[in-house]
Amino acid sequence: MDQQPPWSVDLDTSHRTTVVAPEVQPDLQWENLHLVGDQRWQLARRIAASSSFARSILLSNFLLYVCDRALSGKSEEISEHQIGVHVFGRRPGYNPSEDNIVRSYARHLRQRLDHYFETEGKQEELKLSIPRGKYLPHFEPNRLPDPPHRDEENASDEQRFSKSQREPLPVKAHFMAWGPRFWAFGFIVVVLVLLACGVLAWTWSRRGASAAADTSHPLWAQIFDKSRQTLLVPADDGIVMIQNLTNHSVNLAEYISRDYVSIKSPYNIDARNMADLDQQRYTSMADLETVLKFSRLPEATPERFTIRYARELHMEDLKDSDAILIGSSFSNPWVELFQKNLNFEFEYQPRPNESVIINRLPLQGEQSVYQNDATAPSHRTYAVIALARNLNDSGWVLIIEGLTMAGTQAAADILFNREAMLPMITKAHTSNGQLQPFELLIETTSFGSNAPQATIIASRMDSKPTS
Repeated sequence: MDQQPPWSVDLDTSHRTTVVAPEVQPDLQWENLHLVGDQRWQLARRIAASSSFARSILLSNFLLYVCDRALSGKSEEISEHQIGVHVFGRRPGYNPSEDNIVRSYARHLRQRLDHYFETEGKQEELKLSIPRGKYLPHFEPNRLPDPPHRDEENASDEQRFSKSQREPLPVKAHFMAWGPRFWAFGFIVVVLVLLACGVLAWTWSRRGASAAADTSHPLWAQIFDKSRQTLLVPADDGIVMIQNLTNHSVNLAEYISRDYVSIKSPYNIDARNMADLDQQRYTSMADLETVLKFSRLPEATPERFTIRYARELHMEDLKDSDAILIGSSFSNPWVELFQKNLNFEFEYQPRPNESVIINRLPLQGEQSVYQNDATAPSHRTYAVIALARNLNDSGWVLIIEGLTMAGTQAAADILFNREAMLPMITKAHTSNGQLQPFELLIETTSFGSNAPQATIIASRMDSKPTS
Protein backbone atom coordinates (compact mmCIF):
# COMPACT_ATOMS: atom_id res chain seq x y z
CA MET A 1 0.00 0.00 0.00
CA ASP A 2 1.47 2.50 -0.49
CA GLN A 3 3.08 4.94 -2.71
CA GLN A 4 0.85 5.28 -5.76
CA PRO A 5 -2.75 4.17 -5.24
CA PRO A 6 -4.26 4.40 -8.74
CA TRP A 7 -7.77 3.60 -7.50
CA SER A 8 -9.05 4.84 -4.17
CA VAL A 9 -12.40 5.02 -2.42
CA ASP A 10 -13.47 8.14 -0.53
CA LEU A 11 -14.87 6.79 2.74
CA ASP A 12 -16.23 10.17 3.82
CA THR A 13 -16.36 13.48 2.02
CA SER A 14 -17.63 15.44 5.01
CA HIS A 15 -15.58 17.94 7.00
CA ARG A 16 -13.36 16.08 9.44
CA THR A 17 -10.86 17.52 11.88
CA THR A 18 -9.67 15.76 15.00
CA VAL A 19 -7.96 17.31 17.98
CA VAL A 20 -6.17 15.02 20.39
CA ALA A 21 -6.85 16.26 23.88
CA PRO A 22 -3.98 16.29 26.36
CA GLU A 23 -4.15 13.49 28.88
CA VAL A 24 -5.55 14.79 32.15
CA GLN A 25 -5.12 12.85 35.36
CA PRO A 26 -8.46 11.90 36.94
CA ASP A 27 -7.35 13.46 40.23
CA LEU A 28 -7.21 16.85 38.53
CA GLN A 29 -10.43 16.73 36.56
CA TRP A 30 -14.04 17.02 37.77
CA GLU A 31 -12.94 17.68 41.35
CA ASN A 32 -16.41 18.72 42.54
CA LEU A 33 -16.22 19.96 46.14
CA HIS A 34 -20.01 19.82 46.45
CA LEU A 35 -19.87 16.04 46.00
CA VAL A 36 -17.05 15.25 48.43
CA GLY A 37 -19.46 13.93 51.06
CA ASP A 38 -21.61 12.02 48.56
CA GLN A 39 -21.17 8.27 49.01
CA ARG A 40 -21.82 7.70 45.30
CA TRP A 41 -19.10 10.17 44.24
CA GLN A 42 -16.67 8.57 46.69
CA LEU A 43 -17.39 5.21 45.06
CA ALA A 44 -16.76 6.63 41.57
CA ARG A 45 -13.43 8.07 42.77
CA ARG A 46 -12.36 4.72 44.27
CA ILE A 47 -13.21 2.91 41.04
CA ALA A 48 -11.30 5.46 38.92
CA ALA A 49 -8.24 4.99 41.13
CA SER A 50 -8.47 1.18 41.21
CA SER A 51 -6.13 -1.19 39.42
CA SER A 52 -8.96 -2.05 37.02
CA PHE A 53 -8.81 1.52 35.67
CA ALA A 54 -5.22 2.51 36.48
CA ARG A 55 -3.91 1.84 32.97
CA SER A 56 -6.53 3.88 31.11
CA ILE A 57 -6.83 7.58 31.95
CA LEU A 58 -9.55 8.03 29.34
CA LEU A 59 -11.77 5.37 30.92
CA SER A 60 -11.28 6.95 34.37
CA ASN A 61 -12.18 10.38 32.99
CA PHE A 62 -15.17 8.90 31.15
CA LEU A 63 -16.49 7.44 34.43
CA LEU A 64 -15.84 10.59 36.49
CA TYR A 65 -17.42 12.87 33.90
CA VAL A 66 -20.76 11.01 33.68
CA CYS A 67 -20.92 10.57 37.48
CA ASP A 68 -20.13 14.26 38.07
CA ARG A 69 -22.84 15.38 35.66
CA ALA A 70 -25.43 12.94 37.03
CA LEU A 71 -24.79 13.69 40.71
CA SER A 72 -24.71 17.45 40.02
CA GLY A 73 -28.19 17.33 38.51
CA LYS A 74 -26.95 17.96 34.97
CA SER A 75 -27.95 14.68 33.35
CA GLU A 76 -28.86 16.49 30.13
CA GLU A 77 -25.11 16.97 29.55
CA ILE A 78 -24.54 13.21 29.50
CA SER A 79 -24.71 12.53 25.78
CA GLU A 80 -22.41 10.86 23.28
CA HIS A 81 -21.54 14.24 21.77
CA GLN A 82 -20.76 15.91 25.11
CA ILE A 83 -18.64 12.97 26.25
CA GLY A 84 -16.72 13.07 22.96
CA VAL A 85 -15.99 16.78 23.45
CA HIS A 86 -15.19 16.84 27.19
CA VAL A 87 -13.49 13.44 27.61
CA PHE A 88 -11.96 12.62 24.23
CA GLY A 89 -11.05 16.11 23.05
CA ARG A 90 -13.29 16.15 19.98
CA ARG A 91 -14.19 19.53 18.52
CA PRO A 92 -17.73 20.80 19.36
CA GLY A 93 -18.82 20.35 15.75
CA TYR A 94 -17.81 16.69 15.41
CA ASN A 95 -20.38 14.10 14.29
CA PRO A 96 -20.72 11.08 16.66
CA SER A 97 -22.34 9.01 13.90
CA GLU A 98 -19.04 9.17 11.97
CA ASP A 99 -16.75 8.77 14.98
CA ASN A 100 -17.76 5.95 17.34
CA ILE A 101 -14.99 6.40 19.92
CA VAL A 102 -17.48 7.06 22.75
CA ARG A 103 -19.46 3.88 22.02
CA SER A 104 -16.26 1.88 21.74
CA TYR A 105 -14.94 3.10 25.09
CA ALA A 106 -18.36 2.66 26.70
CA ARG A 107 -18.08 -1.08 26.05
CA HIS A 108 -14.67 -1.10 27.73
CA LEU A 109 -16.07 0.93 30.64
CA ARG A 110 -18.90 -1.53 31.30
CA GLN A 111 -16.46 -4.46 31.23
CA ARG A 112 -14.04 -2.74 33.65
CA LEU A 113 -16.91 -1.93 36.03
CA ASP A 114 -18.01 -5.58 36.03
CA HIS A 115 -14.42 -6.63 36.70
CA TYR A 116 -14.07 -4.15 39.58
CA PHE A 117 -17.15 -5.43 41.42
CA GLU A 118 -16.09 -9.03 40.85
CA THR A 119 -12.63 -8.37 42.38
CA GLU A 120 -11.63 -5.24 44.31
CA GLY A 121 -15.15 -3.97 44.80
CA LYS A 122 -16.77 -7.11 46.19
CA GLN A 123 -17.31 -5.49 49.59
CA GLU A 124 -18.61 -2.15 48.33
CA GLU A 125 -21.98 -1.15 49.79
CA LEU A 126 -23.07 0.41 46.50
CA LYS A 127 -22.74 -0.89 42.97
CA LEU A 128 -22.21 1.41 39.96
CA SER A 129 -23.15 0.42 36.42
CA ILE A 130 -23.67 2.06 33.02
CA PRO A 131 -26.76 0.42 31.42
CA ARG A 132 -26.39 -0.56 27.77
CA GLY A 133 -27.70 2.01 25.31
CA LYS A 134 -27.22 4.82 27.85
CA TYR A 135 -24.39 6.73 29.48
CA LEU A 136 -26.26 7.72 32.66
CA PRO A 137 -24.68 5.97 35.69
CA HIS A 138 -26.88 3.78 37.87
CA PHE A 139 -26.28 3.20 41.60
CA GLU A 140 -27.82 0.36 43.59
CA PRO A 141 -27.07 -1.64 46.76
CA ASN A 142 -24.26 -4.13 46.22
CA ARG A 143 -25.74 -6.95 48.33
CA LEU A 144 -26.66 -10.49 47.43
CA PRO A 145 -30.14 -11.63 48.57
CA ASP A 146 -30.12 -13.27 51.99
CA PRO A 147 -30.26 -17.09 51.83
CA PRO A 148 -33.62 -18.61 52.82
CA HIS A 149 -34.03 -19.43 56.52
CA ARG A 150 -33.17 -23.01 57.39
CA ASP A 151 -36.54 -23.61 59.07
CA GLU A 152 -38.33 -22.42 55.92
CA GLU A 153 -36.23 -24.82 53.82
CA ASN A 154 -37.07 -27.70 56.13
CA ALA A 155 -40.76 -26.79 56.13
CA SER A 156 -40.75 -26.60 52.34
CA ASP A 157 -39.05 -30.01 52.07
CA GLU A 158 -41.59 -31.52 54.47
CA GLN A 159 -44.46 -30.13 52.44
CA ARG A 160 -43.04 -31.55 49.21
CA PHE A 161 -42.44 -34.94 50.88
CA SER A 162 -45.97 -35.00 52.31
CA LYS A 163 -47.43 -34.14 48.93
CA SER A 164 -45.45 -36.88 47.21
CA GLN A 165 -46.85 -39.39 49.73
CA ARG A 166 -50.40 -38.28 49.07
CA GLU A 167 -50.05 -38.32 45.27
CA PRO A 168 -47.83 -41.26 44.20
CA LEU A 169 -46.93 -41.53 40.53
CA PRO A 170 -48.76 -44.39 38.73
CA VAL A 171 -45.52 -45.85 37.35
CA LYS A 172 -46.41 -49.54 37.65
CA ALA A 173 -49.84 -49.16 36.09
CA HIS A 174 -48.34 -47.20 33.22
CA PHE A 175 -45.88 -49.94 32.29
CA MET A 176 -48.44 -52.72 32.72
CA ALA A 177 -50.86 -50.94 30.40
CA TRP A 178 -48.32 -50.84 27.60
CA GLY A 179 -47.09 -54.41 27.95
CA PRO A 180 -44.99 -55.87 25.07
CA ARG A 181 -45.85 -52.97 22.80
CA PHE A 182 -44.01 -50.63 25.14
CA TRP A 183 -40.80 -52.62 24.96
CA ALA A 184 -40.96 -52.88 21.16
CA PHE A 185 -41.54 -49.17 20.90
CA GLY A 186 -38.75 -48.48 23.40
CA PHE A 187 -36.33 -50.63 21.42
CA ILE A 188 -37.10 -48.67 18.24
CA VAL A 189 -36.59 -45.37 20.06
CA VAL A 190 -33.23 -46.54 21.45
CA VAL A 191 -32.06 -47.60 17.97
CA LEU A 192 -33.09 -44.25 16.49
CA VAL A 193 -31.35 -42.35 19.27
CA LEU A 194 -28.15 -44.34 18.73
CA LEU A 195 -28.29 -43.65 15.00
CA ALA A 196 -28.83 -39.95 15.63
CA CYS A 197 -25.87 -39.90 18.03
CA GLY A 198 -23.73 -41.59 15.41
CA VAL A 199 -24.69 -39.02 12.79
CA LEU A 200 -23.99 -36.18 15.23
CA ALA A 201 -20.63 -37.65 16.21
CA TRP A 202 -19.65 -38.00 12.55
CA THR A 203 -20.79 -34.41 11.84
CA TRP A 204 -18.81 -33.01 14.77
CA SER A 205 -15.75 -35.03 13.80
CA ARG A 206 -15.95 -33.55 10.31
CA ARG A 207 -16.34 -30.08 11.78
CA GLY A 208 -13.39 -30.71 14.06
CA ALA A 209 -11.28 -31.80 11.10
CA SER A 210 -12.37 -28.71 9.20
CA ALA A 211 -11.46 -26.48 12.15
CA ALA A 212 -8.09 -28.21 12.45
CA ALA A 213 -7.50 -27.65 8.75
CA ASP A 214 -8.20 -23.92 9.20
CA THR A 215 -4.60 -23.09 9.99
CA SER A 216 -5.36 -19.43 10.58
CA HIS A 217 -7.91 -20.19 13.31
CA PRO A 218 -5.40 -19.81 16.19
CA LEU A 219 -4.41 -16.41 14.80
CA TRP A 220 -8.03 -15.26 14.45
CA ALA A 221 -8.83 -16.45 17.97
CA GLN A 222 -5.85 -14.47 19.30
CA ILE A 223 -6.44 -11.24 17.40
CA PHE A 224 -10.21 -11.33 18.06
CA ASP A 225 -9.96 -12.04 21.79
CA LYS A 226 -13.42 -11.91 23.40
CA SER A 227 -12.14 -9.87 26.36
CA ARG A 228 -10.87 -6.98 24.22
CA GLN A 229 -12.03 -4.72 21.41
CA THR A 230 -10.44 -5.35 18.00
CA LEU A 231 -9.86 -2.32 15.77
CA LEU A 232 -9.34 -2.79 12.03
CA VAL A 233 -7.52 0.20 10.51
CA PRO A 234 -7.21 0.37 6.68
CA ALA A 235 -4.55 2.52 5.02
CA ASP A 236 -4.92 6.26 4.53
CA ASP A 237 -4.37 6.80 0.80
CA GLY A 238 -4.87 10.53 1.29
CA ILE A 239 -1.59 10.77 3.23
CA VAL A 240 0.12 8.79 0.47
CA MET A 241 -0.99 11.37 -2.10
CA ILE A 242 0.08 14.25 0.14
CA GLN A 243 3.56 12.74 0.57
CA ASN A 244 3.92 12.18 -3.16
CA LEU A 245 2.78 15.75 -3.89
CA THR A 246 5.10 17.37 -1.33
CA ASN A 247 8.13 15.02 -1.59
CA HIS A 248 8.03 14.94 2.20
CA SER A 249 7.78 11.78 4.33
CA VAL A 250 5.21 12.28 7.10
CA ASN A 251 6.11 10.68 10.41
CA LEU A 252 3.61 9.71 13.11
CA ALA A 253 4.10 12.89 15.15
CA GLU A 254 3.27 15.04 12.11
CA TYR A 255 0.36 12.77 11.25
CA ILE A 256 -1.19 13.22 14.68
CA SER A 257 -0.63 17.01 14.79
CA ARG A 258 -1.56 17.54 11.09
CA ASP A 259 1.56 19.71 10.61
CA TYR A 260 2.06 18.32 7.12
CA VAL A 261 -0.89 20.37 5.83
CA SER A 262 1.31 23.50 5.87
CA ILE A 263 4.08 21.93 3.73
CA LYS A 264 4.35 23.57 0.31
CA SER A 265 4.06 21.39 -2.77
CA PRO A 266 6.49 21.75 -5.71
CA TYR A 267 3.50 20.99 -7.94
CA ASN A 268 1.79 24.29 -7.03
CA ILE A 269 -0.94 22.65 -4.98
CA ASP A 270 -2.41 25.51 -2.96
CA ALA A 271 -3.14 25.33 0.77
CA ARG A 272 -6.90 25.11 0.23
CA ASN A 273 -6.64 22.03 -1.98
CA MET A 274 -4.09 20.50 0.38
CA ALA A 275 -6.44 21.00 3.34
CA ASP A 276 -9.32 19.54 1.35
CA LEU A 277 -7.23 16.47 0.53
CA ASP A 278 -6.42 16.12 4.22
CA GLN A 279 -10.10 16.24 5.18
CA GLN A 280 -11.18 13.44 2.85
CA ARG A 281 -10.98 9.81 3.86
CA TYR A 282 -9.55 7.61 1.11
CA THR A 283 -8.56 3.98 1.06
CA SER A 284 -8.07 1.44 -1.73
CA MET A 285 -10.37 -1.23 -3.11
CA ALA A 286 -7.73 -3.82 -2.14
CA ASP A 287 -7.97 -2.69 1.49
CA LEU A 288 -11.76 -2.79 1.39
CA GLU A 289 -11.62 -6.36 0.10
CA THR A 290 -9.31 -7.26 3.00
CA VAL A 291 -11.68 -5.60 5.48
CA LEU A 292 -14.54 -7.63 4.00
CA LYS A 293 -12.57 -10.87 4.47
CA PHE A 294 -11.96 -10.08 8.13
CA SER A 295 -15.59 -9.11 8.71
CA ARG A 296 -16.72 -12.56 7.49
CA LEU A 297 -14.66 -14.46 10.06
CA PRO A 298 -16.85 -16.09 12.75
CA GLU A 299 -14.46 -14.75 15.42
CA ALA A 300 -15.12 -11.13 14.32
CA THR A 301 -18.30 -10.59 16.34
CA PRO A 302 -19.93 -7.19 15.62
CA GLU A 303 -20.02 -6.10 19.27
CA ARG A 304 -16.24 -6.41 19.61
CA PHE A 305 -15.06 -5.57 16.08
CA THR A 306 -14.75 -1.94 14.91
CA ILE A 307 -13.44 -0.45 11.67
CA ARG A 308 -11.57 2.78 12.40
CA TYR A 309 -10.11 5.19 9.84
CA ALA A 310 -6.41 5.84 10.46
CA ARG A 311 -6.81 9.59 11.13
CA GLU A 312 -9.46 8.89 13.76
CA LEU A 313 -7.25 6.48 15.69
CA HIS A 314 -5.58 7.57 18.92
CA MET A 315 -2.57 6.36 20.87
CA GLU A 316 -4.89 5.23 23.68
CA ASP A 317 -6.64 2.86 21.24
CA LEU A 318 -3.46 0.85 20.73
CA LYS A 319 -2.71 0.41 24.44
CA ASP A 320 -5.32 -2.13 25.55
CA SER A 321 -7.20 -3.07 22.35
CA ASP A 322 -6.26 -5.60 19.70
CA ALA A 323 -5.71 -4.06 16.28
CA ILE A 324 -5.20 -4.94 12.62
CA LEU A 325 -3.17 -2.30 10.77
CA ILE A 326 -3.31 -2.48 6.96
CA GLY A 327 -0.54 -0.70 5.07
CA SER A 328 3.03 0.28 5.94
CA SER A 329 4.13 3.38 7.85
CA PHE A 330 3.96 5.31 4.55
CA SER A 331 0.21 4.75 4.22
CA ASN A 332 -0.67 3.96 7.84
CA PRO A 333 1.71 5.95 10.10
CA TRP A 334 0.56 4.06 13.23
CA VAL A 335 2.73 1.14 12.07
CA GLU A 336 5.72 3.30 13.06
CA LEU A 337 4.99 2.49 16.73
CA PHE A 338 5.80 -1.18 16.15
CA GLN A 339 8.39 -0.99 13.36
CA LYS A 340 11.31 -0.52 15.77
CA ASN A 341 10.77 -4.02 17.18
CA LEU A 342 10.64 -5.77 13.80
CA ASN A 343 13.50 -7.35 11.90
CA PHE A 344 12.11 -6.39 8.48
CA GLU A 345 12.10 -2.59 8.54
CA PHE A 346 10.49 -0.44 5.84
CA GLU A 347 12.55 2.52 4.67
CA TYR A 348 10.46 4.88 2.58
CA GLN A 349 11.24 7.66 0.18
CA PRO A 350 8.40 9.90 -1.07
CA ARG A 351 9.22 8.89 -4.64
CA PRO A 352 7.83 5.86 -6.47
CA ASN A 353 9.88 2.64 -6.49
CA GLU A 354 12.69 3.97 -4.29
CA SER A 355 11.52 2.42 -1.02
CA VAL A 356 13.08 -0.74 0.39
CA ILE A 357 12.78 -3.31 3.19
CA ILE A 358 15.88 -3.53 5.39
CA ASN A 359 16.73 -6.99 6.73
CA ARG A 360 18.39 -6.03 10.02
CA LEU A 361 19.88 -9.45 10.74
CA PRO A 362 20.15 -11.42 7.48
CA LEU A 363 20.34 -15.20 7.74
CA GLN A 364 22.19 -17.43 5.30
CA GLY A 365 20.75 -17.07 1.81
CA GLU A 366 18.86 -13.86 2.63
CA GLN A 367 19.47 -10.39 1.23
CA SER A 368 20.19 -7.41 3.46
CA VAL A 369 17.92 -5.18 1.35
CA TYR A 370 14.76 -5.99 -0.63
CA GLN A 371 13.75 -3.46 -3.27
CA ASN A 372 11.04 -3.18 -5.89
CA ASP A 373 12.05 -4.27 -9.36
CA ALA A 374 9.59 -2.06 -11.21
CA THR A 375 11.48 -1.98 -14.52
CA ALA A 376 11.86 -5.75 -14.94
CA PRO A 377 9.13 -7.83 -16.65
CA SER A 378 8.30 -9.55 -13.33
CA HIS A 379 7.56 -6.26 -11.51
CA ARG A 380 8.76 -7.93 -8.33
CA THR A 381 7.76 -6.35 -4.99
CA TYR A 382 7.79 -7.29 -1.28
CA ALA A 383 5.54 -7.26 1.77
CA VAL A 384 5.50 -8.24 5.45
CA ILE A 385 2.97 -9.83 7.80
CA ALA A 386 3.82 -9.25 11.47
CA LEU A 387 2.17 -10.17 14.77
CA ALA A 388 3.32 -7.89 17.62
CA ARG A 389 2.25 -7.01 21.16
CA ASN A 390 0.16 -3.87 21.68
CA LEU A 391 1.55 -0.84 23.52
CA ASN A 392 0.59 -2.06 27.01
CA ASP A 393 1.64 -5.64 26.25
CA SER A 394 -1.94 -6.68 27.04
CA GLY A 395 -3.06 -7.67 23.55
CA TRP A 396 -2.01 -8.07 19.92
CA VAL A 397 -1.46 -6.05 16.77
CA LEU A 398 -1.48 -7.69 13.33
CA ILE A 399 0.35 -5.68 10.65
CA ILE A 400 -0.17 -6.24 6.90
CA GLU A 401 2.22 -4.00 4.93
CA GLY A 402 3.75 -3.87 1.46
CA LEU A 403 6.12 -1.66 -0.53
CA THR A 404 3.29 -1.21 -3.03
CA MET A 405 -0.45 -1.73 -3.11
CA ALA A 406 0.13 -5.04 -4.87
CA GLY A 407 2.51 -6.03 -2.08
CA THR A 408 -0.07 -5.35 0.63
CA GLN A 409 -2.68 -7.28 -1.34
CA ALA A 410 -0.26 -10.21 -1.65
CA ALA A 411 0.30 -10.18 2.12
CA ALA A 412 -3.46 -10.30 2.72
CA ASP A 413 -3.81 -13.18 0.23
CA ILE A 414 -1.09 -15.15 2.03
CA LEU A 415 -2.70 -14.45 5.41
CA PHE A 416 -5.97 -16.07 4.29
CA ASN A 417 -4.19 -18.93 2.49
CA ARG A 418 -4.39 -21.99 4.80
CA GLU A 419 -1.75 -24.01 2.98
CA ALA A 420 0.76 -21.15 3.02
CA MET A 421 0.14 -20.24 6.68
CA LEU A 422 0.17 -23.78 8.13
CA PRO A 423 3.98 -24.10 8.58
CA MET A 424 4.22 -20.57 10.00
CA ILE A 425 1.36 -20.98 12.49
CA THR A 426 2.81 -24.31 13.62
CA LYS A 427 6.23 -22.73 14.06
CA ALA A 428 4.85 -19.77 16.02
CA HIS A 429 2.93 -21.91 18.53
CA THR A 430 4.16 -21.81 22.12
CA SER A 431 3.67 -24.26 24.99
CA ASN A 432 0.82 -22.17 26.45
CA GLY A 433 -1.23 -22.54 23.26
CA GLN A 434 -0.79 -18.96 22.08
CA LEU A 435 1.14 -17.69 19.09
CA GLN A 436 4.36 -15.82 19.74
CA PRO A 437 5.16 -12.63 17.79
CA PHE A 438 6.29 -13.41 14.26
CA GLU A 439 7.23 -11.80 10.95
CA LEU A 440 6.82 -13.16 7.42
CA LEU A 441 8.62 -11.63 4.43
CA ILE A 442 6.67 -12.11 1.19
CA GLU A 443 7.82 -11.81 -2.41
CA THR A 444 5.35 -11.32 -5.21
CA THR A 445 5.14 -10.31 -8.84
CA SER A 446 2.70 -7.59 -9.76
CA PHE A 447 0.83 -6.20 -12.73
CA GLY A 448 -0.63 -2.80 -11.88
CA SER A 449 -2.17 -3.11 -8.43
CA ASN A 450 -2.67 -6.88 -8.69
CA ALA A 451 -0.45 -9.61 -7.25
CA PRO A 452 -1.08 -12.89 -9.13
CA GLN A 453 1.26 -15.02 -7.01
CA ALA A 454 3.09 -14.66 -3.72
CA THR A 455 5.59 -16.68 -1.68
CA ILE A 456 6.91 -16.50 1.89
CA ILE A 457 10.70 -16.22 1.50
CA ALA A 458 11.80 -15.52 5.11
CA SER A 459 10.41 -15.60 8.63
CA ARG A 460 11.23 -14.55 12.17
CA MET A 461 9.69 -15.83 15.38
CA ASP A 462 9.46 -13.74 18.55
CA SER A 463 11.11 -10.85 16.67
CA LYS A 464 14.36 -12.77 16.58
CA PRO A 465 16.14 -14.27 13.53
CA THR A 466 15.58 -18.01 13.30
CA SER A 467 16.70 -20.59 10.83
